Amino acid sequence: MPDPRPEQVRRFFARAGQLDRHSPVPLYYQLQELLKEDIDAGHWQPGAILPSEAELEAAFGVSRTVIRKALDVLEADGQVVRQKGRGTVVAPPKLLYDAVAAAQEWRSGDLSRRPVLARVVDVRVVVAGGNLGTLLGVPPDARLFEITAVAAVDSPVSLTQAYVPTGASPQLAAAAEAPAALPLEIGGPELLHQLATRCGLPLQRSDLSIETTTANEFECATLGVRGGATMALVSTVLRGPDDAPLGFLRSVVRSDHFRFAVSVLHEAGTPAAHGASRPQAPPT
Repeated sequence: MPDPRPEQVRRFFARAGQLDRHSPVPLYYQLQELLKEDIDAGHWQPGAILPSEAELEAAFGVSRTVIRKALDVLEADGQVVRQKGRGTVVAPPKLLYDAVAAAQEWRSGDLSRRPVLARVVDVRVVVAGGNLGTLLGVPPDARLFEITAVAAVDSPVSLTQAYVPTGASPQLAAAAEAPAALPLEIGGPELLHQLATRCGLPLQRSDLSIETTTANEFECATLGVRGGATMALVSTVLRGPDDAPLGFLRSVVRSDHFRFAVSVLHEAGTPAAHGASRPQAPPT
């Protein structure tokens, strides 16, 4: 069977055209955008080998330094992986981090690409204290479950600490007093979904805030990332049907494995964005 790659490379260069040397946008950034757009358009499937540095150099008339800077951007964004002896390989698409939807349904589809609860590091009952007590609207001496868990796809991708009042559901209260193990299924859906479905937490919505952070020593060891790696920090306040706080989650997520997306609902006639945010469905 003939190798389809030469024709695939030829078609890419035909689509791409040339870089604009009069643009204030650097050449390396233009090149990474061309490659990124072509990957996002589905012209290169995961595992496909992109044009080599020599092919890119010949087609665009730019130096290897420009090409490598462009590939550095794509690699840092998790779109490609450089493999010795093969070249620049298209990475699997990033998983959509849908912490809100996870509380309502574990979508059917390709479950091999859905994060699962891979490991429960620790479960203990702690007192809320001042900060968590204020956040959750409970007294400082209220008892909370502190759950530390790892989600994985092929390898660990996120580390979560969850704080949930022991009286938030009959199942949680029974687990705290028996004492009985929480009914969490290793290999099943992520922790948030299991808190709702297996532990009876009556979730209505989740309020998320997202920022970047640097992985600490424990997070590096648990998630298998290098020291000082940039991570996404997702803080989630869980709310029930009456909008009262039900729990708090702090998740450190590998930014090379996930992307985040929200839809913002705007009130008619107002210049500012209002309303709830919800995750977009993963692209098909």
